Amino acid sequence: MNQALYGANAATKIIKELLSKTFDNSTQGLSMYEQAAWYFQGHEQRNIDQLQQQKTDLQRRLDDASKGARHKLELKLNETSQQLKESLKQQQEHRIDRIRQLKGIARQVVELIQGDTPEESRQLAARALGTIQLMSPTYGKNIAATNQRHKHLYKAILALLLLQQLLTDQQIKNRYVLAKVADSLKTAADTSSAFIEEVQIPLVMACLLQDIGLQHPQVQQLLYGPEGDADPYRILPADTRQQLLQISFAQSQLYLQEGLGLDQYIGNSRAERELFVMVEEDKQAFTLHLLRSAITPEDGIGNLLKIPQVYTSVVLPSKQNYSYDSLPKVGPLLKAGVEKGWYPAAVVQSLLTITGYFPQGYGITYIPKDSDKRDLDRYEYAIVNGLYPLEPEQPVCRQVTRNLTFNTFGINVVVSAENNLYFPVAQQKLERISEERLREILSKLVSNFEERVNTDLIPKCWNPDEFFCYLKHQNLWNRNDTIRN
Repeated sequence: MNQALYGANAATKIIKELLSKTFDNSTQGLSMYEQAAWYFQGHEQRNIDQLQQQKTDLQRRLDDASKGARHKLELKLNETSQQLKESLKQQQEHRIDRIRQLKGIARQVVELIQGDTPEESRQLAARALGTIQLMSPTYGKNIAATNQRHKHLYKAILALLLLQQLLTDQQIKNRYVLAKVADSLKTAADTSSAFIEEVQIPLVMACLLQDIGLQHPQVQQLLYGPEGDADPYRILPADTRQQLLQISFAQSQLYLQEGLGLDQYIGNSRAERELFVMVEEDKQAFTLHLLRSAITPEDGIGNLLKIPQVYTSVVLPSKQNYSYDSLPKVGPLLKAGVEKGWYPAAVVQSLLTITGYFPQGYGITYIPKDSDKRDLDRYEYAIVNGLYPLEPEQPVCRQVTRNLTFNTFGINVVVSAENNLYFPVAQQKLERISEERLREILSKLVSNFEERVNTDLIPKCWNPDEFFCYLKHQNLWNRNDTIRN
């Protein structure tokens, strides 16, 4: 691969590293999901249980042994006791490594979208969400597997944005969260310390842990079938899916409590130790509460997990029945859920205030206007690159083609519904153009045109993941100038 053409810029590399730290399929097994899968296998605990049983048996035999046999048994008991001690120590070290690994990832996620101003923070969040979407394939056989690995980080970023929006909208009633917000406002030295450490980081941890129970062997057997050869991304029967969700829900909580547990204090101050343990217990309790309440949150704090989870399951689906042009249905789907009483209206409205209807990184096809604001006889490509659109159906985008030529230095444009080919009203404007002209437009915008002769002549959208593979095309968030189309 020619790194001058392909590869990743600095911002994209950070996202790729975070994705790898969260969920990877590596030979080293270092990602947090791989570590969880290893823990769920239970090898470490079985070894400890065996040593504990051996120690008990040796102790019993020693109590009943004759004087001549005692020396040999005592040596064996001491050896087994030492092995047990070392295994328990190693188990504790592995547990501490896992909780610190997770906390480190969570802190990186918070810092990833933390700018010096609210505007910069929004831009960083848009870049993070858009990059994950653009790194996720839109065709081929690896869509479901890749989305399954990418969705945890995406959901965590979305949850952080939703938390801030709900605080702005005064929709948060949880006393723990409000107390930490108040504590942060009182701390002049670092106005966000308590909020970051005791609310945002536990929230990210909860998002990353919500589906970690899927790594449990019982769930894996349900996914892959008794012979281990079933498609794990197939549509499961209702009873199997219910069983899977119940096991995953229980195991995710157990992993938080036992597989991770509390971090360990480093230092000699008794007062600091007591404070450290108290804070760690509070953070774990908050994380556990988020996990438990996400199942039936009603209008409570569990919606910080529930609503981003629903959104992410639509824009990064991990099922085989994938349709890229259906991703913008996420907004109407959430609103339909409100009407059916599944989701609280205020929380859904807050989320759609952030995202609009078109996900970050989505490929928009639109009819441009001339200098007199008249529609031109063609369409161009753009990529959604801005959060908080003024209207949910009018995405903020980066122009990536101009005059049917790909352009590295495009400006931002707000695409109206009337000129967005996702909507029928815009498609109808191009129906009066000749088929010959439409084929000419398509031939200039797609690669391997001969292989794509069956592509819609008036496409609702376009697939930009191949475009984003080029290094020079990854600066989609480096400009603030915006026009309306």
